[in-house]
Amino acid sequence: MSKIVVLGAGISGHVAASHLRRKLGKPHQVVVVSPNSIYQWIPSNIWVGIGRMPSKKILFPLKPLYKKKKIDFIQAKAKSFFPKVMQK
Repeated sequence: MSKIVVLGAGISGHVAASHLRRKLGKPHQVVVVSPNSIYQWIPSNIWVGIGRMPSKKILFPLKPLYKKKKIDFIQAKAKSFFPKVMQK
């Protein structure tokens, strides 16, 4: 069983975690670590700024989204990491 940690839940981190979860088998664990608990769809900020869309339409809580996809989510800011090396 592998444990893959994705640092950051922006566009790239979210896409990476989603693809990993879909491509890897169930025994593998995918974890996303992000300092923010809310994802903001930045390309739509312009519509919020000019009053054409409410901000609640571009903000998504991450924890329920990842739970549904069977991805673990930890709200934290990574300052350093120490990967566990497994020997054969």
